[in-house]
Order: sequence, then structure tokens, then C-alpha cells
Amino acid sequence: MRLFATLTFALTALVAASPSAVAQTPQRVFISGHSLIDQPVPDYLARIAASLGPPLQWNRQYLVGSAIRYRTQGRGRETGWAGYAIGQNREGEGLNVVEELRKPRTTDGQPYDTLVITEQHGVLDSIVMHDTVRHLRHYHERFITGNAKGQTWFYEPWLGVTDKNDPSRWLAYERSAAPMWQCVVTRINTSLAAEGRADRIQSLPASLALATLVERATRGQVPELAAGSTRATLDRLFHDQVHLTSLGAYYMALSVYAATFGRTPVGAWAPEQVTPALAAALQRVAWEAVSAERAARKPLPLEQCGPYLKQLAPTYFDYMRDDYWAHQEQSLRQTYRRLRHEINWRWRLWDVFDDDPFRYDAATDKSYWLPAP
Repeated sequence: MRLFATLTFALTALVAASPSAVAQTPQRVFISGHSLIDQPVPDYLARIAASLGPPLQWNRQYLVGSAIRYRTQGRGRETGWAGYAIGQNREGEGLNVVEELRKPRTTDGQPYDTLVITEQHGVLDSIVMHDTVRHLRHYHERFITGNAKGQTWFYEPWLGVTDKNDPSRWLAYERSAAPMWQCVVTRINTSLAAEGRADRIQSLPASLALATLVERATRGQVPELAAGSTRATLDRLFHDQVHLTSLGAYYMALSVYAATFGRTPVGAWAPEQVTPALAAALQRVAWEAVSAERAARKPLPLEQCGPYLKQLAPTYFDYMRDDYWAHQEQSLRQTYRRLRHEINWRWRLWDVFDDDPFRYDAATDKSYWLPAP
């Protein structure tokens, strides 16, 4: 046990010591996700990049409501790795993502240098039920096959704001969930470091950047965004509880630019409906939020990730009950589904939890990962 702890500490230190600055200016970006990074975020990102420097080429795999597992293995009874060929792309649908990442045919033929990928937004369900760690690495490997020097960014998603009159509970939840998303990256990078590889996955703090804007706006620190009440202000960013308006998508594109390019988006292009004063405010907040998060981020040591998962569980269950389940059809069937889900979860957490998704074992690690397509 002492040897395991020492080895894990050493690998975590190596992971933390790996370069965190943006190694190259993104020119070809592939985006894999769902509605929290849907259009117009990609188009806005490209417009922002073009206004500040070289134009950006991009493509995507979009599958509504999807976990990474669905975008790799598939959603239903598909066999093999059929998920890589489902979903909408920049144009049309059904692009073979494995082949596109290996040898691009929809851009200028040069390798993609950046992968931005997100997970289904329920953090514990995704990590445990959808096996985020292994499926994220599987997608990363397909990307690295096409460009060994490429950079993968794990776009951290968010849950819905349960009360737009008072988002304080949402803010607290997102800040408590962020270390869990970061543990996914740490777990994969620990193995990459142990294998002597130079590539790493980096966290893209989308949820925390959004939380920063919400907090500042509702405290009167972004007067250009104020709309008379807390709810009205949040309605400018969210068209429901979780999905972004065009204005919210613009802010998120600014945040993605700030993270992936490693430079300020101040002075960037803005949509016609966004006033110059509001655009400047959003650009400033996006840069400050991403920069502050990058400077302050101290991911949990890997050995603390499993215990933190258990610690987060009650908060997660309570929030999911009031967010996701509260918006489902209120029927006996749905109540049964929710109770069965919670009981199954609590049983797993109260048990020995032998399937800790963050456990690292040097002796068996190579056999832990999913096979190539």
C-alpha cells in the first residue's frame, strides 16, 4: 500500500508538472459533444479566432444528450465502435470520426491540432455508469493517432440552474463538481505519464467560467448584462435552465477561445445583436475567469478522487432530484425510476466500491484500457 501511494504520488506530480500552457495556436479543431457545445458555439469560436488571427477550420460530432460512450461504442445495440460514425457533423451526418481524425478529409487535409470534447453533464452518472475515464481516453487515442502533438481539451459541462431567482445553490454545486471532472483528466494523464508519453489531456473549465459570469452578473458587477432582476439577467444567458441563448453561446465561445488559444479574446468579433459595451464586458470576464481558474487550479491527488466521489454523492443526488428529475413527467413510473436509480447508486457507494474508476494499478494498467477499433 505504501509503495502504491508513493508511485501514485510521483505520477501525479509528473502529471502536474507537465506543460499547461497552450503549445500551439489551434488551426484545426474537432468538437465532440452535445447541446452544451452545440451551434452557434463552434461558428462563434471560428469568427472570434478569425477576427484575432488566422482563420480556424473545424468539424464536429454532435449527438443530442450523449455521453462519450454513445459517441464511441454507440447508443443502442450497435456492435464494435459504431458510435464514432453517428451524429451530426458540420455538414450532414454520419462522418466516420475515426478516419477523419486519422486522415482529415473535410478540412485542408492537415491533421487536427485540437480536440474539444465534453461528457454528459451528470458528473457521477457519467463517470461511473458511462465509464468516462476509459471512453475519453479512447477518443483521445483516436485523435492522437492523427497528430501525436495534438492537444485534447475536456470541456467540463454544467447542470441546470434550479432557481433563476437565486442561483447560489447552482454556483455551489458546480464548484463542488469541478474537482470530480478534473479527476477524470488526472486519471488518464497518470497513465500517459507512466507510459512515458508526452501527450496530456487538459481541463477546459467551461462550467466554472459560466459560474463566474453568473455570479458577477447577479452581483451587479457586469452592468452591461443586467436586466432588472436576477431571473431576467439569467434569462439573457439561458433559454431554459441549462441550455444557452445566443448571448450565452457567445460567452462560452469566448471562454473556449481563451482556454485553447491561451490568449485574451478582448477586441474580438461579436454578433450584431451584442452591443460593443456588452461584448467588451463578456470578453473581459471570459479571459479573467479562465485565467484565474488556470492559475488557481490544484487538482486532487489521484488517491483522493475515489473518496471525493463518495463525498460528493449526497450533494449530487439532491441536486439531480431538483434539476433533472423535477423536469420529468411526474408519474408513478418516473418516481419508481428515480427511486430505483438512487437505491442502486447508494448500494454501490455503501459497498466496497471495487470498481473505483480512479484506481491506478501499474501492474494491470495496460489491460485496463479499451481496445482500439
